[in-house]
Amino acid sequence: MVLPGGRLEEQRTRAWERLNEIDPGVSCVKPRGAVYAFPRLDPEAHKIVDDEKFVLDPLLREKIQVVQGAGVNWPYPDHFRILTLPHADEFDAAINHIGRFLDGHRQEV
Repeated sequence: MVLPGGRLEEQRTRAWERLNEIDPGVSCVKPRGAVYAFPRLDPEAHKIVDDEKFVLDPLLREKIQVVQGAGVNWPYPDHFRILTLPHADEFDAAINHIGRFLDGHRQEV
C-alpha cells in the first residue's frame, strides 16, 4: 500500500501535489511515512493569528475539517494538518474547498 502504485502512496502524493497548487501562499513538504500532510501558510499571504479559529472557519463554511498546528504541538499559527487517508479522487474536491476558503479568508486581528 505504501510502495509506488500503492493506494496510500497515491493518496499522499495527490494530497501533496494539490496542496502545493492552491496558491503561492501555501506550501507543503511531501510526507514520507505519515498518513497526514502538514501544509504551511505563508504569514505574508495568510495572516493567521488564531489557528483554532482558523480551523473552525473552514469547518463551518466549507465543511472541511483540518487540525490546527497548535493541536499537534506546533508553536506558530502558520501550519495545519490534513489526513491523507481519503481516496485520492476525494482530495480534488477537498483541496478545492480549502483553496476556495483561503482565497476569501481574512482573519480579523
